[in-house]
Amino acid sequence: MANQYSITVSNGADAVLKRCKDNGKKVSQCISAAIETLGFETLMNLVVKQQILEKYWAAEDEQE
Repeated sequence: MANQYSITVSNGADAVLKRCKDNGKKVSQCISAAIETLGFETLMNLVVKQQILEKYWAAEDEQE
């Protein structure tokens, strides 16, 4: 049985998901495929790297 989640995504993720939908794919299938293919460890690694980049970019913006 499938599980349901209600999620909020970034504008960048939204753009990707809209393209998936525009190409005839269900958003839920795209998300599931990405999660299952990448796996837990890779997802956690990506989240940490994204957080580091966001902190770096925020610091860069403050310097300008």
